[in-house]
Amino acid sequence: MAQKEPVYILIPAHNRKQITLKCLATLGQADYLERYHVVVVDDGSTDGTAEAIHTLYADATVLKGDGNLWWTGAIKKGMEYAYEQGAEFFIWLNDDTLPALGCLPIMVAQCVQYPNTIVAAQCYEASDFETPTYGGQIKEFLSLRLFYTPLNQTIACDCMSGNLVCLPRSVIEKIGYPPNDKLPHCWADVVYTWEARKAGYKLEVLGNATAICAFNPLEEGWASSSMPMAKRWKLLLSLKSNLYPSAYWNYCKNFYGSLALVPFIQVYLRLILFTIVRWLLPLRVLKQMKEWKERILSFNA
Repeated sequence: MAQKEPVYILIPAHNRKQITLKCLATLGQADYLERYHVVVVDDGSTDGTAEAIHTLYADATVLKGDGNLWWTGAIKKGMEYAYEQGAEFFIWLNDDTLPALGCLPIMVAQCVQYPNTIVAAQCYEASDFETPTYGGQIKEFLSLRLFYTPLNQTIACDCMSGNLVCLPRSVIEKIGYPPNDKLPHCWADVVYTWEARKAGYKLEVLGNATAICAFNPLEEGWASSSMPMAKRWKLLLSLKSNLYPSAYWNYCKNFYGSLALVPFIQVYLRLILFTIVRWLLPLRVLKQMKEWKERILSFNA
């Protein structure tokens, strides 16, 4: 068997056995299991995830958590392990993200050629690769804007969604590990890559490095999503929410400094406003209004 490259694919997992196994199957079909080191950080799953991996993918390493790692803790644990093993590159890979054929070698090659670079794949909703979802983000005055990188293009960005990202070993030596104490689940990916950029790394999204990852329904617009507003308010108490108060506050402080209070308060005021609007107007009307707005913006562009 050929020696594996010093590239470690880090996959956080928790009670999504079939999703995790599909991700591993996708890696296997592209020969990535043989080419790279695969590390699944199983954060206390009770659905047999670890056992299934040991049975079906004996070459993959499974690191155990107690159920309190969340995304950031799992990624940190994986990076610590890989660093100790001599990893030259880390690949963050969410288990609901399926890399297309050739995706990972393209990302690694870019990082090898340009040592102070961190790269992300362009993710799409489905295998037709028509509707983009995750990738790079641009910092605007008091917000972030997700953008799309077409095929055959490479676009620099300010920070990245952590669905599929390749980072060099040196990033740990410069900025340490992701901040799981302040950002246990949401925002850690964008904050960590933002900090890397400030430390001198160039961040790029590679249009030819593609993957499939459906958009998280929790991140849909409040005014047009079918999710009841009562449920959205309840979700604010979950670490899975982008608006979990302490995590969102730490994100705002990191990105906006002395102005952090403005976007922090603004987003919750908007949530109150959208809640009122949802009570007053049918969802179909709000969706139609959103379509009109998008058409107008597209026409003006």
